[in-house]
Amino acid sequence: MDTDWALAKNQSLADLRLNRMDAEAEGRIYQALRHFWHPVIYSQELTDSPERVWLCGEQLVAVRLDGEAVVLNDMCAHRGTALSLGKVVASDDGEAIQCPYHGWRYAGDGRCVLAPQRPDLAGKLRARVKSHNVVERYGMVWVCLADDPHFPLPEFPQFEDPSYDWVAVPSTSWDHTFAVRRTENYTDPAHLAFVHDGYLGDSRQPAIPEYEVSQTAHNVLQMRLAEPCFEPASAGKNKSIVTESEFLEVMKTWDCFMPLTVLLRVFDTEGNDYCLFFHPTPTSATTIRNFTIGARNFGSASTIFDEIAGWNKIVYEQDEPIVSSQRPEQLPEDLSMEMYLAGVDTFSLRYRKWLLELADELVPADGS
Repeated sequence: MDTDWALAKNQSLADLRLNRMDAEAEGRIYQALRHFWHPVIYSQELTDSPERVWLCGEQLVAVRLDGEAVVLNDMCAHRGTALSLGKVVASDDGEAIQCPYHGWRYAGDGRCVLAPQRPDLAGKLRARVKSHNVVERYGMVWVCLADDPHFPLPEFPQFEDPSYDWVAVPSTSWDHTFAVRRTENYTDPAHLAFVHDGYLGDSRQPAIPEYEVSQTAHNVLQMRLAEPCFEPASAGKNKSIVTESEFLEVMKTWDCFMPLTVLLRVFDTEGNDYCLFFHPTPTSATTIRNFTIGARNFGSASTIFDEIAGWNKIVYEQDEPIVSSQRPEQLPEDLSMEMYLAGVDTFSLRYRKWLLELADELVPADGS
C-alpha cells in the first residue's frame, strides 16, 4: 500500500525556528517560571553557613539568620562581592550576613545594618540588597523571585501525616535540560517500558494503561490511571511490602501543581501508599536541580533511605541522558512542531496548553 511520507516538522532546520524572535517567544515560558515557588535547598542542608544557590539564572545566597531561612541576592551593595563567601555574625539586633570584602552587614530583609568603616552610619544607610519571598515547608526552602507568587505553594499532605515516614532524595543537577521538559518526563507513562525497562516497565509490553486527565484545582492538572497496573514486587521501592506475588497491583495518580511540581502516588488495596513529591528547579534556562521528598506509610524508617532514595537515584540516572538530549531544549511554542499520539500523549498536550496560557498571562508577547 502506497503511503504519503513527510518529514516531521522538527526535522527541518528551517522549521526549528532558531531565529532570534522565535527563541524569545519560546523563552516566555521560562520567564513565567519566575512567578512561582521553587525549592532551592533542603531544610536539613541550610545552616548559618551561607550557601550559594541559583534560580532562573539568578545567583542567590541562602542562610539561616536567628534560625530563620533567608534568601538574598548574592551580591553586596558596596562592591558586588558574593555574600555567599561571607559569614554570619551576631549583634545586639540579631544575626546578619557579613560581606567578606569590606565587612558590610545585612539583615534578613536585605537592609545594610553596618558599614564598619563608618559605624556612625549604622542604621542610617539606605543601601540594601534584594531579599526574596521564602517559605520553609515539606523539608525544603522555597523561593519565588516575583513579589506576588501566581499560585500558592504546592500541597503535600502525606509529609505532615504522622503515619508516614519521609526522606529527602539527594538533589542532583542536570545540564542541557529545561525544567518543563523534566516535569513532562516525570508524568510520561509511555517512556517507562523503554527508559526503565525491567525497573518500572517492560519493553515487551509497551502499551500503557488507560488514564484520565482532569483539572482538580485551580492550579492542579491530574493524571489518574483508569484501572490498576502491575509493578515488579522485587523493585527496590517495593522491598518493604510483604507479598508472595511476583507483581503488585497498584493504582497511580500524578498531581501536577502548575507549572512544575508533581506529587506521584502509588497505592494498593491493602492501604500501602508510596509518594514522591518532585520539583525540577530551573537554575537557568537549560539547567535544573532535582528535588524529591519520598514518603510512605509502610516499612521501617531505618530502610527508607535505601529503598526510596537509592531507588530513585537509579531511575534518575536512567532519565538524565534521555531528557538532556531533547531538542530544542525549551518547549516549542508552536505545539505542531512535535507529534502527539491520541490516548498516549493526552496529559502532555493538556500540560503544554496550560503552560502557554500561563506564559500569555504572565509574560505577554507584546511585552506589556
